[in-house]
Amino acid sequence: MKKKNILFLITFFFVLSLFSYLFYLSTNYVINYWTFSQAHINYSDGFVKRGLFGTVFLLIENKLNIKFIKSFNFFFIIFYLLNIILFFLIIRQYSKFYFIFLFLALSPTLILFSFNDLGGYQRFDVISIFLILFHTYLINLYRSKKISFINYKTKFFFIILPLIFISIFIHEIQCWSIPFHFFMIKLIYDENNIKYKNLLIYFSPLFLASIVNFFYPISEQVINSMIERLSERNLWTDAIAVASSSEGNFNVIKYEIETNLLNFYNLKINLFFLFMGIIPINILLIFLNKKKLININNNYVFSYFYLSIIPYLSFFAIGDTGRWLHMISIMSFSFLGQYPLLQNIHHSGKYKSLLSKVIFLTLLIVYCFFIRLPHGGNLQEKKITIWGGLYKKFEAAYIIYFGKNIRQEFDLNKRFKKNNGK
Repeated sequence: MKKKNILFLITFFFVLSLFSYLFYLSTNYVINYWTFSQAHINYSDGFVKRGLFGTVFLLIENKLNIKFIKSFNFFFIIFYLLNIILFFLIIRQYSKFYFIFLFLALSPTLILFSFNDLGGYQRFDVISIFLILFHTYLINLYRSKKISFINYKTKFFFIILPLIFISIFIHEIQCWSIPFHFFMIKLIYDENNIKYKNLLIYFSPLFLASIVNFFYPISEQVINSMIERLSERNLWTDAIAVASSSEGNFNVIKYEIETNLLNFYNLKINLFFLFMGIIPINILLIFLNKKKLININNNYVFSYFYLSIIPYLSFFAIGDTGRWLHMISIMSFSFLGQYPLLQNIHHSGKYKSLLSKVIFLTLLIVYCFFIRLPHGGNLQEKKITIWGGLYKKFEAAYIIYFGKNIRQEFDLNKRFKKNNGK
Protein backbone atom coordinates (compact mmCIF):
# COMPACT_ATOMS: atom_id res chain seq x y z
CA MET A 1 0.00 0.00 0.00
CA LYS A 2 1.35 3.43 -0.94
CA LYS A 3 2.36 5.85 1.80
CA LYS A 4 -0.25 8.37 0.68
CA ASN A 5 -3.01 5.76 1.10
CA ILE A 6 -1.75 4.83 4.57
CA LEU A 7 -1.70 8.50 5.59
CA PHE A 8 -5.20 9.01 4.20
CA LEU A 9 -6.66 5.98 6.00
CA ILE A 10 -4.98 6.73 9.33
CA THR A 11 -6.13 10.36 9.27
CA PHE A 12 -9.66 9.48 8.15
CA PHE A 13 -10.18 6.88 10.89
CA PHE A 14 -8.57 9.18 13.44
CA VAL A 15 -11.09 11.94 12.70
CA LEU A 16 -13.93 9.41 12.48
CA SER A 17 -12.97 7.98 15.89
CA LEU A 18 -13.06 11.46 17.46
CA PHE A 19 -16.58 12.10 16.22
CA SER A 20 -17.64 8.55 17.06
CA TYR A 21 -16.97 9.39 20.69
CA LEU A 22 -19.25 12.44 20.37
CA PHE A 23 -21.90 10.23 18.78
CA TYR A 24 -21.62 7.83 21.70
CA LEU A 25 -21.72 10.70 24.20
CA SER A 26 -24.90 12.04 22.60
CA THR A 27 -26.68 8.76 23.37
CA ASN A 28 -26.19 9.45 27.09
CA TYR A 29 -26.28 13.25 27.28
CA VAL A 30 -27.89 16.18 25.47
CA ILE A 31 -24.67 17.84 24.33
CA ASN A 32 -26.19 21.02 22.91
CA TYR A 33 -29.27 21.82 24.97
CA TRP A 34 -29.76 25.14 23.15
CA THR A 35 -30.17 23.44 19.78
CA PHE A 36 -32.13 20.54 21.28
CA SER A 37 -34.65 22.99 22.77
CA GLN A 38 -34.95 24.99 19.54
CA ALA A 39 -35.39 21.80 17.56
CA HIS A 40 -38.83 21.44 19.17
CA ILE A 41 -40.13 24.62 17.49
CA ASN A 42 -43.11 23.59 15.37
CA TYR A 43 -46.17 24.76 13.43
CA SER A 44 -48.76 23.52 15.95
CA ASP A 45 -50.20 27.02 16.40
CA GLY A 46 -49.18 28.64 13.12
CA PHE A 47 -46.09 29.51 11.10
CA VAL A 48 -42.92 30.27 13.07
CA LYS A 49 -39.25 30.43 12.14
CA ARG A 50 -37.35 27.12 12.32
CA GLY A 51 -40.58 25.17 12.73
CA LEU A 52 -40.15 22.44 10.12
CA PHE A 53 -37.76 20.16 12.00
CA GLY A 54 -39.86 20.06 15.17
CA THR A 55 -43.09 19.61 13.22
CA VAL A 56 -41.73 16.56 11.38
CA PHE A 57 -40.01 14.84 14.29
CA LEU A 58 -42.76 15.50 16.83
CA LEU A 59 -45.13 13.91 14.30
CA ILE A 60 -42.78 10.92 14.01
CA GLU A 61 -42.77 10.66 17.81
CA ASN A 62 -46.56 10.71 17.98
CA LYS A 63 -47.23 8.37 15.05
CA LEU A 64 -44.31 5.95 15.21
CA ASN A 65 -43.48 6.20 18.93
CA ILE A 66 -39.85 7.11 18.19
CA LYS A 67 -38.63 9.44 20.93
CA PHE A 68 -37.70 12.93 19.79
CA ILE A 69 -34.22 12.73 21.33
CA LYS A 70 -33.44 9.60 19.30
CA SER A 71 -34.54 11.22 16.04
CA PHE A 72 -32.59 14.36 16.97
CA ASN A 73 -29.39 12.41 17.63
CA PHE A 74 -29.81 10.21 14.56
CA PHE A 75 -30.29 13.28 12.35
CA PHE A 76 -27.02 14.87 13.46
CA ILE A 77 -25.02 11.64 13.48
CA ILE A 78 -26.02 10.98 9.86
CA PHE A 79 -25.16 14.49 8.69
CA TYR A 80 -21.82 14.60 10.52
CA LEU A 81 -20.89 11.22 9.05
CA LEU A 82 -21.85 12.37 5.56
CA ASN A 83 -19.81 15.56 5.97
CA ILE A 84 -16.73 13.68 7.18
CA ILE A 85 -16.95 11.25 4.26
CA LEU A 86 -17.50 14.00 1.67
CA PHE A 87 -14.70 16.10 3.15
CA PHE A 88 -12.21 13.24 2.97
CA LEU A 89 -13.33 12.24 -0.51
CA ILE A 90 -12.44 15.77 -1.62
CA ILE A 91 -9.08 16.03 0.18
CA ARG A 92 -7.96 12.52 -0.73
CA GLN A 93 -6.32 13.92 -3.87
CA TYR A 94 -3.93 15.96 -1.69
CA SER A 95 -2.63 12.95 0.25
CA LYS A 96 0.55 12.91 -1.89
CA PHE A 97 1.31 16.36 -0.46
CA TYR A 98 1.65 15.45 3.20
CA PHE A 99 1.69 18.93 4.72
CA ILE A 100 -1.22 20.19 2.61
CA PHE A 101 -3.30 17.10 3.36
CA LEU A 102 -2.72 17.21 7.12
CA PHE A 103 -3.30 20.97 7.25
CA LEU A 104 -6.72 20.52 5.63
CA ALA A 105 -7.67 17.33 7.48
CA LEU A 106 -6.80 18.59 10.97
CA SER A 107 -7.38 22.32 10.65
CA PRO A 108 -9.32 23.71 13.66
CA THR A 109 -11.43 25.85 11.29
CA LEU A 110 -12.58 22.98 9.07
CA ILE A 111 -14.07 19.57 9.85
CA LEU A 112 -12.70 19.40 13.42
CA PHE A 113 -14.25 22.71 14.49
CA SER A 114 -17.31 21.17 16.17
CA PHE A 115 -15.21 18.53 17.93
CA ASN A 116 -12.75 21.05 19.35
CA ASP A 117 -15.57 23.26 20.68
CA LEU A 118 -18.75 21.42 21.62
CA GLY A 119 -20.66 24.70 21.47
CA GLY A 120 -20.42 24.27 17.70
CA TYR A 121 -21.68 20.67 17.78
CA GLN A 122 -25.27 19.71 16.93
CA ARG A 123 -25.94 22.95 15.09
CA PHE A 124 -28.11 23.11 11.99
CA ASP A 125 -25.13 24.62 10.17
CA VAL A 126 -24.38 20.94 9.48
CA ILE A 127 -26.99 21.01 6.68
CA SER A 128 -25.31 23.98 4.99
CA ILE A 129 -21.95 22.26 5.25
CA PHE A 130 -23.34 19.05 3.76
CA LEU A 131 -24.78 20.92 0.75
CA ILE A 132 -21.60 22.97 0.28
CA LEU A 133 -19.39 19.86 0.37
CA PHE A 134 -21.78 17.86 -1.81
CA HIS A 135 -21.85 20.65 -4.40
CA THR A 136 -18.06 20.90 -4.28
CA TYR A 137 -17.73 17.14 -4.74
CA LEU A 138 -20.09 17.18 -7.74
CA ILE A 139 -18.09 19.95 -9.41
CA ASN A 140 -14.86 18.06 -8.73
CA LEU A 141 -16.37 15.00 -10.40
CA TYR A 142 -17.49 17.11 -13.34
CA ARG A 143 -14.08 18.74 -13.75
CA SER A 144 -12.48 15.29 -13.52
CA LYS A 145 -14.76 14.19 -16.38
CA LYS A 146 -16.29 11.51 -14.18
CA ILE A 147 -19.77 12.93 -14.68
CA SER A 148 -21.19 14.96 -17.54
CA PHE A 149 -22.35 18.57 -17.41
CA ILE A 150 -25.95 17.38 -17.76
CA ASN A 151 -25.47 14.97 -14.85
CA TYR A 152 -24.03 17.73 -12.68
CA LYS A 153 -26.77 20.19 -13.59
CA THR A 154 -29.51 17.61 -12.97
CA LYS A 155 -28.19 16.81 -9.49
CA PHE A 156 -27.87 20.51 -8.70
CA PHE A 157 -31.40 21.45 -9.73
CA PHE A 158 -33.17 18.35 -8.42
CA ILE A 159 -31.18 17.63 -5.25
CA ILE A 160 -29.24 20.66 -4.02
CA LEU A 161 -31.74 23.44 -4.71
CA PRO A 162 -34.75 21.58 -3.21
CA LEU A 163 -32.72 20.65 -0.12
CA ILE A 164 -31.66 24.27 0.37
CA PHE A 165 -35.29 25.36 0.08
CA ILE A 166 -36.46 22.80 2.65
CA SER A 167 -33.58 23.48 5.04
CA ILE A 168 -34.33 27.23 5.12
CA PHE A 169 -37.46 26.34 7.11
CA ILE A 170 -35.36 24.30 9.53
CA HIS A 171 -32.93 27.16 10.20
CA GLU A 172 -32.50 30.47 8.39
CA ILE A 173 -28.72 30.12 8.54
CA GLN A 174 -29.08 28.18 5.27
CA CYS A 175 -29.92 31.48 3.54
CA TRP A 176 -26.34 32.69 3.90
CA SER A 177 -25.02 29.84 1.71
CA ILE A 178 -27.24 30.72 -1.29
CA PRO A 179 -24.62 33.06 -2.88
CA PHE A 180 -22.01 30.29 -2.64
CA HIS A 181 -24.13 27.86 -4.64
CA PHE A 182 -25.05 30.56 -7.16
CA PHE A 183 -21.46 31.57 -7.85
CA MET A 184 -20.21 27.99 -7.95
CA ILE A 185 -22.66 26.98 -10.67
CA LYS A 186 -22.06 30.32 -12.40
CA LEU A 187 -18.38 29.35 -12.67
CA ILE A 188 -19.43 26.26 -14.59
CA TYR A 189 -21.84 28.26 -16.76
CA ASP A 190 -19.09 30.78 -17.53
CA GLU A 191 -16.68 28.05 -18.56
CA ASN A 192 -19.29 26.58 -20.89
CA ASN A 193 -20.27 30.00 -22.29
CA ILE A 194 -23.85 29.57 -21.10
CA LYS A 195 -25.94 32.58 -20.16
CA TYR A 196 -26.86 32.52 -16.51
CA LYS A 197 -30.05 34.62 -16.56
CA ASN A 198 -32.19 31.51 -16.10
CA LEU A 199 -30.26 30.77 -12.92
CA LEU A 200 -31.90 33.74 -11.26
CA ILE A 201 -35.29 32.18 -11.98
CA TYR A 202 -34.23 28.87 -10.43
CA PHE A 203 -32.87 30.65 -7.35
CA SER A 204 -35.93 32.89 -6.90
CA PRO A 205 -37.82 30.38 -4.65
CA LEU A 206 -34.83 30.42 -2.29
CA PHE A 207 -34.91 34.20 -2.04
CA LEU A 208 -38.67 34.10 -1.48
CA ALA A 209 -38.27 31.51 1.30
CA SER A 210 -35.58 33.70 2.88
CA ILE A 211 -37.84 36.74 2.85
CA VAL A 212 -40.68 34.78 4.43
CA ASN A 213 -38.39 33.51 7.21
CA PHE A 214 -37.03 36.92 8.10
CA PHE A 215 -40.04 39.17 7.62
CA TYR A 216 -43.20 37.11 8.05
CA PRO A 217 -45.00 38.63 11.07
CA ILE A 218 -45.20 36.14 13.91
CA SER A 219 -47.38 37.02 16.89
CA GLU A 220 -46.28 36.45 20.46
CA GLN A 221 -49.54 34.61 21.03
CA VAL A 222 -48.55 31.91 18.52
CA ILE A 223 -45.12 31.53 20.13
CA ASN A 224 -46.45 31.47 23.69
CA SER A 225 -49.10 28.92 22.78
CA MET A 226 -46.47 26.69 21.18
CA ILE A 227 -44.21 26.99 24.24
CA GLU A 228 -47.14 26.09 26.48
CA ARG A 229 -47.71 22.88 24.50
CA LEU A 230 -44.03 22.00 25.07
CA SER A 231 -44.03 22.87 28.79
CA GLU A 232 -43.89 19.26 30.00
CA ARG A 233 -40.63 18.63 28.14
CA ASN A 234 -38.51 20.85 30.41
CA LEU A 235 -36.88 22.74 27.54
CA TRP A 236 -34.94 25.99 27.39
CA THR A 237 -37.91 28.23 26.68
CA ASP A 238 -35.85 31.40 26.17
CA ALA A 239 -34.02 29.69 23.31
CA ILE A 240 -37.34 28.71 21.74
CA ALA A 241 -38.84 32.19 22.09
CA VAL A 242 -35.85 33.97 20.54
CA ALA A 243 -35.41 31.49 17.67
CA SER A 244 -39.05 31.30 16.60
CA SER A 245 -39.64 35.06 16.51
CA SER A 246 -39.17 37.06 13.31
CA GLU A 247 -37.39 39.71 15.37
CA GLY A 248 -35.19 37.37 17.39
CA ASN A 249 -31.87 37.99 15.66
CA PHE A 250 -32.35 41.71 15.02
CA ASN A 251 -32.72 42.65 18.68
CA VAL A 252 -29.16 41.61 19.57
CA ILE A 253 -27.30 43.39 16.74
CA LYS A 254 -26.16 46.36 18.85
CA TYR A 255 -24.77 44.13 21.60
CA GLU A 256 -23.00 41.79 19.15
CA ILE A 257 -21.34 44.66 17.25
CA GLU A 258 -20.00 46.07 20.51
CA THR A 259 -18.81 42.62 21.57
CA ASN A 260 -17.29 41.35 18.35
CA LEU A 261 -16.29 44.45 16.42
CA LEU A 262 -15.57 47.17 18.96
CA ASN A 263 -13.83 44.93 21.53
CA PHE A 264 -10.21 44.59 20.40
CA TYR A 265 -9.58 41.39 22.40
CA ASN A 266 -12.45 39.60 20.67
CA LEU A 267 -11.76 41.22 17.30
CA LYS A 268 -8.12 40.12 17.08
CA ILE A 269 -9.08 36.48 17.72
CA ASN A 270 -11.83 36.64 15.10
CA LEU A 271 -9.46 38.23 12.57
CA PHE A 272 -6.81 35.60 13.28
CA PHE A 273 -9.18 32.77 12.39
CA LEU A 274 -10.65 34.71 9.48
CA PHE A 275 -7.10 35.02 8.13
CA MET A 276 -6.29 31.34 8.75
CA GLY A 277 -9.53 30.20 7.15
CA ILE A 278 -8.98 32.18 3.95
CA ILE A 279 -5.38 33.17 3.20
CA PRO A 280 -3.57 29.77 3.32
CA ILE A 281 -6.19 28.17 1.07
CA ASN A 282 -6.19 31.14 -1.31
CA ILE A 283 -2.39 30.83 -1.50
CA LEU A 284 -2.78 27.13 -2.27
CA LEU A 285 -5.17 27.97 -5.12
CA ILE A 286 -2.65 30.40 -6.60
CA PHE A 287 0.33 28.09 -6.05
CA LEU A 288 -1.27 24.94 -7.48
CA ASN A 289 -2.56 26.84 -10.50
CA LYS A 290 0.84 28.46 -11.10
CA LYS A 291 2.53 25.06 -10.92
CA LYS A 292 -0.13 23.72 -13.33
CA LEU A 293 -1.25 21.16 -10.78
CA ILE A 294 -4.81 22.41 -11.17
CA ASN A 295 -6.45 24.20 -14.06
CA ILE A 296 -8.24 27.45 -13.22
CA ASN A 297 -9.64 28.86 -16.45
CA ASN A 298 -11.87 31.54 -14.97
CA ASN A 299 -10.47 34.87 -13.82
CA TYR A 300 -13.41 35.50 -11.49
CA VAL A 301 -12.77 32.63 -9.06
CA PHE A 302 -11.51 34.84 -6.26
CA SER A 303 -14.13 37.52 -6.93
CA TYR A 304 -16.87 34.90 -6.70
CA PHE A 305 -15.38 33.53 -3.48
CA TYR A 306 -15.28 36.89 -1.72
CA LEU A 307 -18.81 37.69 -2.91
CA SER A 308 -19.94 34.34 -1.50
CA ILE A 309 -18.68 35.05 2.00
CA ILE A 310 -20.17 38.55 2.31
CA PRO A 311 -23.31 37.26 4.12
CA TYR A 312 -21.14 35.38 6.61
CA LEU A 313 -19.13 38.49 7.40
CA SER A 314 -22.24 39.64 9.23
CA PHE A 315 -21.00 37.47 12.09
CA PHE A 316 -19.81 40.68 13.74
CA ALA A 317 -23.46 41.72 14.07
CA ILE A 318 -25.15 38.38 14.75
CA GLY A 319 -22.87 36.62 17.21
CA ASP A 320 -21.51 33.07 17.53
CA THR A 321 -18.60 34.32 15.47
CA GLY A 322 -16.75 31.00 15.45
CA ARG A 323 -19.60 29.27 13.63
CA TRP A 324 -19.55 31.90 10.92
CA LEU A 325 -15.76 31.76 10.64
CA HIS A 326 -16.07 28.00 10.33
CA MET A 327 -18.53 28.40 7.46
CA ILE A 328 -16.23 30.89 5.71
CA SER A 329 -13.36 28.44 6.06
CA ILE A 330 -15.50 25.62 4.62
CA MET A 331 -16.36 27.83 1.64
CA SER A 332 -12.72 28.80 1.18
CA PHE A 333 -11.80 25.12 1.17
CA SER A 334 -14.59 24.36 -1.32
CA PHE A 335 -13.33 26.88 -3.85
CA LEU A 336 -10.05 24.96 -3.74
CA GLY A 337 -11.59 21.49 -3.56
CA GLN A 338 -13.67 21.93 -6.72
CA TYR A 339 -10.50 21.66 -8.81
CA PRO A 340 -9.10 18.14 -9.24
CA LEU A 341 -5.35 17.70 -9.26
CA LEU A 342 -4.18 16.87 -12.75
CA GLN A 343 -3.58 13.16 -13.16
CA ASN A 344 -0.25 13.43 -14.97
CA ILE A 345 1.62 15.24 -12.21
CA HIS A 346 4.73 13.76 -10.64
CA HIS A 347 5.52 15.70 -7.53
CA SER A 348 7.49 14.24 -4.66
CA GLY A 349 6.18 16.76 -2.15
CA LYS A 350 9.73 17.15 -0.80
CA TYR A 351 11.16 20.38 0.43
CA LYS A 352 14.68 21.42 -0.43
CA SER A 353 16.04 21.59 3.11
CA LEU A 354 15.59 19.80 6.40
CA LEU A 355 15.03 23.19 8.03
CA SER A 356 11.98 23.80 5.83
CA LYS A 357 10.51 20.46 6.87
CA VAL A 358 11.08 21.12 10.57
CA ILE A 359 9.54 24.61 10.40
CA PHE A 360 6.47 23.44 8.46
CA LEU A 361 5.98 20.41 10.70
CA THR A 362 6.28 22.47 13.89
CA LEU A 363 3.78 25.06 12.67
CA LEU A 364 1.43 22.30 11.53
CA ILE A 365 1.52 20.51 14.89
CA VAL A 366 0.97 23.71 16.88
CA TYR A 367 -1.90 24.87 14.65
CA CYS A 368 -3.72 21.56 14.37
CA PHE A 369 -3.23 20.18 17.89
CA PHE A 370 -2.89 23.20 20.19
CA ILE A 371 -5.27 25.81 18.70
CA ARG A 372 -9.05 25.81 18.59
CA LEU A 373 -11.64 28.11 17.09
CA PRO A 374 -14.14 29.11 19.84
CA HIS A 375 -17.74 28.84 18.65
CA GLY A 376 -18.75 32.27 19.92
CA GLY A 377 -19.64 34.51 22.82
CA ASN A 378 -17.76 37.27 24.60
CA LEU A 379 -14.29 35.72 24.51
CA GLN A 380 -12.70 38.31 26.79
CA GLU A 381 -15.39 37.98 29.43
CA LYS A 382 -15.06 34.19 29.42
CA LYS A 383 -11.24 34.40 29.30
CA ILE A 384 -11.12 32.34 26.12
CA THR A 385 -7.95 32.38 23.99
CA ILE A 386 -6.97 30.64 20.77
CA TRP A 387 -5.23 27.89 22.74
CA GLY A 388 -6.92 24.53 23.18
CA GLY A 389 -7.68 22.07 20.42
CA LEU A 390 -7.08 18.34 20.30
CA TYR A 391 -4.53 18.17 23.08
CA LYS A 392 -7.06 19.70 25.50
CA LYS A 393 -9.62 17.08 24.48
CA PHE A 394 -7.16 14.27 25.13
CA GLU A 395 -6.27 15.85 28.48
CA ALA A 396 -9.95 16.12 29.40
CA ALA A 397 -10.56 12.48 28.41
CA TYR A 398 -7.72 11.36 30.67
CA ILE A 399 -9.06 13.39 33.61
CA ILE A 400 -12.64 12.15 33.12
CA TYR A 401 -11.82 8.46 32.86
CA PHE A 402 -8.59 8.13 34.86
CA GLY A 403 -8.51 11.15 37.18
CA LYS A 404 -9.33 10.80 40.86
CA ASN A 405 -10.63 14.27 41.73
CA ILE A 406 -12.72 15.50 38.80
CA ARG A 407 -13.32 19.24 38.66
CA GLN A 408 -16.81 20.44 37.80
CA GLU A 409 -15.95 21.37 34.20
CA PHE A 410 -14.92 17.74 33.60
CA ASP A 411 -17.95 16.16 35.28
CA LEU A 412 -20.17 15.08 32.41
CA ASN A 413 -23.21 14.76 34.68
CA LYS A 414 -22.90 18.42 35.66
CA ARG A 415 -21.85 19.80 32.29
CA PHE A 416 -24.55 18.11 30.20
CA LYS A 417 -28.20 17.31 30.71
CA LYS A 418 -28.75 13.57 31.03
CA ASN A 419 -30.41 11.94 28.02
CA ASN A 420 -33.40 10.24 29.59
CA GLY A 421 -35.02 9.30 26.30
CA LYS A 422 -37.61 12.09 26.29
